[in-house]
Amino acid sequence: MLPRHKRLASSAIDAFIESSLMKVVKCTQCGSQELSEEGGYVACNYCQSRFTLTDGERPIKESTISVGSDIETLLQKCRDEPWNSRRYAKLVLDMDPTNQEAMAYIA
Repeated sequence: MLPRHKRLASSAIDAFIESSLMKVVKCTQCGSQELSEEGGYVACNYCQSRFTLTDGERPIKESTISVGSDIETLLQKCRDEPWNSRRYAKLVLDMDPTNQEAMAYIA
């Protein structure tokens, strides 16, 4: 068993995670967590109540940003416009500091 001070710290961390990061949306009528989305509303699978979520209750969606095509476009501009290649290469290095092709235009 963990010492008391470690148990308290662990429970404090768990409480923080539950309250701020992993907010669980529950049915306002019966408390069920089995919900589904139907036509812009959230419906309880248990009691069939329908309700809307506030902004704070909506789950945060994960997003991914890809800059690969932007880097390739800028490198192509370096090849096509040698008089501006240094400027384009600096932009590439802002996105990918280890890009060897862009470093060659700076040197």
